[in-house]
Amino acid sequence: MSSERRRIASAATLILVAYGLSRVLGAVRELVIANTFGTSHQIDDYRVAFGVPDLLFNLLLAGAISSAFIPVLSEHLAKGEHQRALEIAQRVLNSAIVILTVGAAILFLVAPFYVSLIAFGYSPHDHDAIVGLTRILLLQPIFLGAGGMVIGILTAYQRFFAQALAPLFYNGAIIVAAAFFAPRYGVTALAIGVVAGAMLHLGVQLPALWRTGWRPTAALGLDDPGVRKVGRLMFPIALGLAAAQVNVFVDTILGTSLPHGRVAALRYADTMAQLPLGTFSQALAFVLFPFLARDAALGAIDSIRHRTSLALRLNIFVLVPASVGLALLGVPITAALFERGQFGPESVRQTAFALTFFSLGLAGQAATALLVRVFYALQDVITPLRISLVVIGVNLATNIVLVNLLAQGGLALGTSIAATLNAILLGRALRGRLGGLEGRQILQTTRRAVVGVVPMAAITWAAFAPRSMPRRAAVTASCLVAVALLAGTGIST
Repeated sequence: MSSERRRIASAATLILVAYGLSRVLGAVRELVIANTFGTSHQIDDYRVAFGVPDLLFNLLLAGAISSAFIPVLSEHLAKGEHQRALEIAQRVLNSAIVILTVGAAILFLVAPFYVSLIAFGYSPHDHDAIVGLTRILLLQPIFLGAGGMVIGILTAYQRFFAQALAPLFYNGAIIVAAAFFAPRYGVTALAIGVVAGAMLHLGVQLPALWRTGWRPTAALGLDDPGVRKVGRLMFPIALGLAAAQVNVFVDTILGTSLPHGRVAALRYADTMAQLPLGTFSQALAFVLFPFLARDAALGAIDSIRHRTSLALRLNIFVLVPASVGLALLGVPITAALFERGQFGPESVRQTAFALTFFSLGLAGQAATALLVRVFYALQDVITPLRISLVVIGVNLATNIVLVNLLAQGGLALGTSIAATLNAILLGRALRGRLGGLEGRQILQTTRRAVVGVVPMAAITWAAFAPRSMPRRAAVTASCLVAVALLAGTGIST
């Protein structure tokens, strides 16, 4: 057990460092883009165009196939069936590439139609620009999706170094394009940089994939029982992810009804809110996933329960102060990171406003990322799907109402409400499945975190908040943070 803990710790350390570097590069990427474009209508066109290729990738590969694939592969590896695991890996990877290529080709042809639907508030000139950008960006999910599948294979084999490098190359290519080519060639250069980054994301992992024993083959294996099992697990996962992606899609559509710049402000705010999630919470869930899948294959329910509870407590310890800090310091943080070039004071104000409301959902997003993976490790894909359908209905209703009250802040608040609800429902369902989640320890950690953050919040308020945001907005944010933290304890009660 001690050697396994050391293996988990070393893998977690590597992934945490890599995720941290990736998020830093991601932040640098957004800084360079903000410096070049600010919150102009050109960058809004790019953000809207990016939405559909990103939907294709997130729906099919970022979670669906890989979340179904890793438990199946881990099950065979836990039983010592290494050759069988390689066969499934080869065939699923080939099938995934075919699916993504066909999907991208179809979207390339119908791009003018769906752009007119999702960007209904924009001019015909903007529509033409978005169509052109979308068609370039549709190459991204093919290469990035193949890279995502390779990450799934390497994760099942518990090989983390090459996959840790992949996001660094992806972000690095976009930074180069934004810094050196976008000032002259505009957002088209940015789109080409995204495609180049996706190619590098795949290429840097191929040597490590080769060392697992994988060799290229043309077989799709549609009659292979292992491939079919991945397909059966994938379909409900894809539906659940579709629900989550519909939320993002609706945010974009509703955002196009707002003045130009609000969609970009929403995305910049989301990037900042994702920093603590990406550098800690998502890395932790990612590293735990193959170990959870192996425990599930061996029937080690006690181990799954303990790992899950410990991960939830670690997330609470990190994200409670992060949430309060982002809520109270939205303006100075945004100004320090972005206020230069075309990103002026008004852009800072609009972005910080959305960031305040995104901060309320950090704990919910972290818990959801972890708990969903526990269900997938148990090869239960139906429960998360049912819960996601409820959550999407709540999110759609809240977004439609709140966008009229708080503009882009309403969209961010709707996302936070949905994330918190999702985490609570998943936690309650998983508690019954595992015979508990060590709820007393989770509640004790939550109380300690809330009590410990009070002095920090008071000092922050006295030093910054009165000058960095309107008094009513600051008070509202503080109250909502407290409500969100208290609601989070519902996961274990």
